[in-house]
Amino acid sequence: MLAKKFRLPIQSWMNPIRNKISNGVKDKNKKAITKKGNFFIVKVLPNNLGFSRFGAIIGLRTAKKASRRNYLKRTIFDFIRLNNFHLRPGKDFLIIVLPAAGQSAKTDIEKELNLLLS
Repeated sequence: MLAKKFRLPIQSWMNPIRNKISNGVKDKNKKAITKKGNFFIVKVLPNNLGFSRFGAIIGLRTAKKASRRNYLKRTIFDFIRLNNFHLRPGKDFLIIVLPAAGQSAKTDIEKELNLLLS
């Protein structure tokens, strides 16, 4: 699992007006870069930290069972940790999992993550 230091506090993305501190993440002039694939939407925003942070949102429409949602989240964070994406400086990544990822294999998920994060 990815260390807590490298996890993105998702609440800072959801309500930027209420959460003004969040380690220099929010600036009204900065726009998030969005990349879309078959299984994921990845939003990237620069931060003022020396490392990157990652967050994942998996809805009920993706997988009804919590065990499957947790499996998808573990797969995403393990892929990031093993491929050292978290060591690249200065970006926040929000990964939104689309419903098509709910029934896909781990290898397909990892291939698409590699394309979207690199």
